Amino acid sequence: MNLDSASSASSGPPPNARSSRGAIAAQACETCRSRKQKCDEQRPKCGLCQRMKLECNWREVQPTKKDKTLVEILDRLRSLETKVDRIPTSRGTPASGFGPPQPSPTSQPSFNADVDPSSYSSSLRPSPSGIKSNQSYRHFSASHKILTWPIIQQALLQALPSNVGDLKALEQDGAAFLVQIQRETPNLPLDDGLQERPFVGMQTQATRAAGGSRTTFPPLTKDVMNNLATAYFDTFNFIYPFMDRQTFLSDTLSKVHSEGFDGDTESVIALMVFALGELAIDGSRGKPVEAYQGRPSGVRGGSSAKPPGIALFNEARRRIGFCLTECELENVQIFALAALYYQATSKHGEFWRMSVSASSAAQVLVTGSSIDWNSPKGDLIKRAYWHCFLMEWTLYLELDVPLTGISALQDRVGIPSFNTPFCEADHRGNQSSHFEAHYASQIALRRLCANMHNNIYESTTSTDTPGTSNTGDFGGPSATSLNQLASQLTQWRSMLPRDLQWAEDDPASFPSPQASGGYSQPLDPTLSPQRSRSAMPLFTTDLDSEPVHYPYVYDIQVALLRTRYYYAKYMVHRPFIYKALHFPEQMTQEDAQGVAECLRSCLKWPLLLSPTSRRKRLIPWLFGWSQNFLGILLIMHMTQINPMLRDIRTQLCGARFEAEVNESVDLMLDWIRDLKSSDAIALWCYRILQPIYNLEP
Repeated sequence: MNLDSASSASSGPPPNARSSRGAIAAQACETCRSRKQKCDEQRPKCGLCQRMKLECNWREVQPTKKDKTLVEILDRLRSLETKVDRIPTSRGTPASGFGPPQPSPTSQPSFNADVDPSSYSSSLRPSPSGIKSNQSYRHFSASHKILTWPIIQQALLQALPSNVGDLKALEQDGAAFLVQIQRETPNLPLDDGLQERPFVGMQTQATRAAGGSRTTFPPLTKDVMNNLATAYFDTFNFIYPFMDRQTFLSDTLSKVHSEGFDGDTESVIALMVFALGELAIDGSRGKPVEAYQGRPSGVRGGSSAKPPGIALFNEARRRIGFCLTECELENVQIFALAALYYQATSKHGEFWRMSVSASSAAQVLVTGSSIDWNSPKGDLIKRAYWHCFLMEWTLYLELDVPLTGISALQDRVGIPSFNTPFCEADHRGNQSSHFEAHYASQIALRRLCANMHNNIYESTTSTDTPGTSNTGDFGGPSATSLNQLASQLTQWRSMLPRDLQWAEDDPASFPSPQASGGYSQPLDPTLSPQRSRSAMPLFTTDLDSEPVHYPYVYDIQVALLRTRYYYAKYMVHRPFIYKALHFPEQMTQEDAQGVAECLRSCLKWPLLLSPTSRRKRLIPWLFGWSQNFLGILLIMHMTQINPMLRDIRTQLCGARFEAEVNESVDLMLDWIRDLKSSDAIALWCYRILQPIYNLEP
């Protein structure tokens, strides 16, 4: 267990003495006054007051009113949701050939409006397999649905006829087919555990009343437990902030250190946090599990069979059965923590089940309890709820996993504000990585994507009239409707806090405010404001050199936010790709521009770059990203063999696309190749791409 890289935990000071309560009341804001704690400008003790000072410094003005930084971020971003109205189902009369529906300005590039539409009919005509190439569009966000597109199926069958079995199974079974693939992955070993001894010492009255024997683990000294907890809270909890560091250190860790471990919730939570802490350390700086042509793998620490933290996780699994009969906050956290470990070790089936269990428990907790939402615990429940919401909706969009109904509780729960007692370690991490702003922006983006998915889906299903056939008609949303949705994403990006902003065509750069005029110095997350990083990118395509290690997983936070933005752009414009492949004679100039925008949105996603891709155990949704890259790689292949996509790529995508597309393809192929030995979904993706891109066996 390598603990050298983990620093010791620190927390806020204890409450002030009784004698100083008068001074507290005089200096405290409303929030601090309700908690009877001091609040001054030199060392504020609550997160809300600290954010007041930080936001005032960001704006370079004096603090004149109570700041509501996190809430304001979410309010601004969430306001976009009200603008995503139902997409019009009217599509009008498609223009002949590839010209615009009405005369275009001379400044707009013309796209051969006079070309005979029949010349754009796909070179991949219906094969003996009986696949029809003119099926009307039906919207599904799940990436694997691209493999059900008729023209894509024809290309796959031409490349490797033996694919026909998998394609039919995928089309019929959908997500169940992927679950079956995942079952090929061996389960985590159960024989790894920790040496234990019976606990001998004093116990609290509550512990004695609970009964049962308690144990200790000699390897888990106080320093080791502190270091593992710090490693967890400085990494995973900045990406998924559903745990409270102060509560864990003062209550949970103190109990297991002084009274040993049992089958109670504190013991299970502590062991899972320690397991994830060890995984965070070795997953960042551990030895790569393998190398490909001299390039170290981005999967670090342990092995595919025995990942870091497995002994600690097994001790938690042996006790988790005692904690499954309640639906309290701690139960939601247990399910969520278990899901994170399964996710980081590519055990996707277990991850899916635990995520659904966490959502179900959160739903019962919210609907069946009386909760003071303004209390610190109430705010933590909000964070746990939104974590479950983000996980569930991603599963739904990626795998069509049924929703539990938790999304209907959004207005009842409200937005978290991180309105908890001041914690020195979290404050320091937030100053460096802005994890609260990243988290708030992720929530807003995910909600925006959910609304977009619903609108596109409804715009296609509403045209399906029973008893009629849509064959010969695209049947998808109009270009105007999709462009309106895309504009919401542009507004989302423009409304981001200045510390999260970046240039649209430079996803690898350090954050830099994009407003015209004023301060434009790139921000430096490495705690060294004297150094200018204007010439140094945050991300690089160099995957062979030792990656830079940014504190507080800053690079992963930035990469996730930006990549999900480009992913959302890709999803909004993807119906244009379907139309170009299956209904080329109905394409318009506006449709062609949509295809070009879709292709440009796939370039150099930060998640593929170093240092983020060199720490894959810490990246959320590995299986989802692998499927997304599979879909994009198939589309990029079609731009070389399909006449319509080839012409759009040549005439509309621009010089930047041609300069970066090959490197982007190589990065996506490297991602899937790197994971295929430890991830069954990645191996399946690799086998599909193998004959198309001439990959090694």
